[in-house]
Amino acid sequence: MIPTRSTATGIAFVLLVALSSLSGEVQAQDPTGVTSDIERTATTSPQEKIAYAESSNQEIRDAEKAIARLLEQSRKDADAEAIECLVNRLTSVRALLQVSEAAEVAMKDAIAAGIEEKANHEFRKIAVAVSKTRMLLAEAQRCASDQQVESGTTLVDWESAIADEDDLDDLDIDDFDIGLDPPPVSPFL
Repeated sequence: MIPTRSTATGIAFVLLVALSSLSGEVQAQDPTGVTSDIERTATTSPQEKIAYAESSNQEIRDAEKAIARLLEQSRKDADAEAIECLVNRLTSVRALLQVSEAAEVAMKDAIAAGIEEKANHEFRKIAVAVSKTRMLLAEAQRCASDQQVESGTTLVDWESAIADEDDLDDLDIDDFDIGLDPPPVSPFL
């Protein structure tokens, strides 16, 4: 059988659709080329999981100490706003540390028992806890640094189209007018 033009076009269309869907699946799997800590669970060996858990929990402990130092300094400075901000962050980091340390123990037990699904679950909990801790540490540093910046006075010079109050009488204001039209200002100057 000799393919006709419409059959050849149909086959080309089917091949094109198949190839485009195939390339779409490949791109959808990892568009950035970088896998996160959570996505590593399938490819991480038990020894790597244990090492990651230990280093992550140490990172959380270090963050807790850093936030505690910032809080201590804010208390010395008697800065109520910074104290409140830092106490909230410190409380959250301490809770994450408890969760992460418990997850490390549970993960080690699951690895020893050969329960891979449970070990992966606990590994993901640790990855989420360390990620959230990094965010909280950055927020705590911002809380402390915001309070160290001295507030100042800002002066603004502006000009009005109306020289004095006598010019107001010359304006045509109807019932629907709420006042003066804003001055001609452009953000593109």
